[in-house]
Amino acid sequence: MTDPDATIGMQLARQGRFAEALPHLDRANRNAPADVALLNAVGNLLVLAGRGAEATERYRIAERQVPNDLKMLCGWARVSLMLQQPDRAVDLFDRAVAIDPRCADPGGWLQDILSEVAGEDAACRVLDALVARHPAHAGLRFMHAQRLQGQHRPDAARATLEAFLALRPQDLWAHIELAVLAANRGDLPQAQGHYRAVLRADPAHADALWGLAELAGWRLDANLLAGVRRALAARPPARARVRLHEALARHHQSTGDYAEAWSHAGSANALALAATSAAQHYDARQHECRIDVLVEHCTASLLARLGAAGNADPRPLFVIGLPRSGTTLLERVLAAHPDIVGVGEQRFAEFGWKRALAGSGNSYETLTPAAVAEAAAWHLQRLQDCACRLGLAANARRIVDKMPDNYLLAGWLAMAFPRATFIHVQRDPRDVAVSCWFAQFTERTKWINDLQHIVHRIEQHRRVLRHWRTLLGNRLVEVRYEDLVTDHARETRRILSAMDMPWHAQVLRFFERGGYVTTASRMQVREPLHTRSVGRWRNYAAALSPVRDRLDAVAARDLLDLPHPQFDPSDPPASAP
Repeated sequence: MTDPDATIGMQLARQGRFAEALPHLDRANRNAPADVALLNAVGNLLVLAGRGAEATERYRIAERQVPNDLKMLCGWARVSLMLQQPDRAVDLFDRAVAIDPRCADPGGWLQDILSEVAGEDAACRVLDALVARHPAHAGLRFMHAQRLQGQHRPDAARATLEAFLALRPQDLWAHIELAVLAANRGDLPQAQGHYRAVLRADPAHADALWGLAELAGWRLDANLLAGVRRALAARPPARARVRLHEALARHHQSTGDYAEAWSHAGSANALALAATSAAQHYDARQHECRIDVLVEHCTASLLARLGAAGNADPRPLFVIGLPRSGTTLLERVLAAHPDIVGVGEQRFAEFGWKRALAGSGNSYETLTPAAVAEAAAWHLQRLQDCACRLGLAANARRIVDKMPDNYLLAGWLAMAFPRATFIHVQRDPRDVAVSCWFAQFTERTKWINDLQHIVHRIEQHRRVLRHWRTLLGNRLVEVRYEDLVTDHARETRRILSAMDMPWHAQVLRFFERGGYVTTASRMQVREPLHTRSVGRWRNYAAALSPVRDRLDAVAARDLLDLPHPQFDPSDPPASAP
């Protein structure tokens, strides 16, 4: 690349000065249309400049000279995805895979391009088509399975993983993923079979040992307990030790050895925290500032200004609350009703809010009715699509999204869906703290590995909920976890009534439902209700002493902020159908 325009243009592009780079790269590409590095650079910049048709024409010119150039085909496919042309991208990737199948292996160009420029829907559409054309390509099957799970298409993911395993029968990852899917749908024998297949090949595999421990209700038999201890003694990588310590913590908890349980949970959290980069650590002040902004800017006047712009569809139903507070349980109860479907934990609210902000200047003050309407329509469509992918009733009167952290977005959701219902589940803060301490969530939950951070998160949750109670009024239906498990029928009747939904006795038999559950509560919610987890924190009262005063203060304030519901004495008996 000796053309001065090419040199200058590439330098400017690397500095992010795309508008300045484009004229230089444009001239260089016209002089050397088959220089693929130049072509891909100018193609991307032309699309960003709104000149997509020109970008496509440049690739057509290059194709006549280098029709089988792998980088040209993949670059053109990338540009096609940027232009919302997935069918053309499929044809181009198809040609690339035929030339060199390695480009579709994990870590190859296909995966990079899909991650960089394709949304989940487009990426799945591309992979659906490519797998159909190349059914024996193991790398494509691998990526397809990952995307299908991200798209909440568990049955399709299962079929793809089984096809992948037929191509790579020794692959342990596929067995683990199939075991997880089986556990999520309640097929415990199949899950056990996959985990045991992994342990036959690798007796110290942490994920398989953890999985069998979960399926055993965390009460490990002598052989499994010895296997976990041997694996831990071998000093595997930090992530594996986290899993093994967590399994031991839960085992000792189930046997009543609470000191040992707390010790192993502490080891798991310390390892997880040490393995997290400083940039990814929980920032308490940053979270407080986020709550400050919500309280200051998400006001009654904002809702009055923009409420009419939202989508009037009454179907969205948001179950919110802290993790481990009972949100999964309540979703399962409600979704047992024939007119209600649950789609699990979705991030549509977060993405919808970001769309609305991006479309109106990135501030509350400049938020426009058009941006609210567009984002709400996008969100509703995603909820409907998700319900369809999960094979749920298309004519349901309510669609439940139980992403717990949506409590941070309740103000936005009230604008986006003025007829939506919000159900907030609250649990004794001391039980929440203990439950979070014993559970390892995804990397997005940065605050669970430090007891001080857990308490801070609880305190800030209560703070923002006091604001939402004032703002949302009776649109916010509140339920205590303790009341739900103690008087299930009466509490559920109250919740359904607040949603203007008729009573149905099936909600009392929610644990008999099939379907997939992907949260940390997936085993518990398949059991009849019990009160064993109420007051569990008392087993760890001494261990909680560094934060006990703060948690007690939250619990005392809860009694004032959320008094026990008053029932109409004319209500029928709780057992009535």
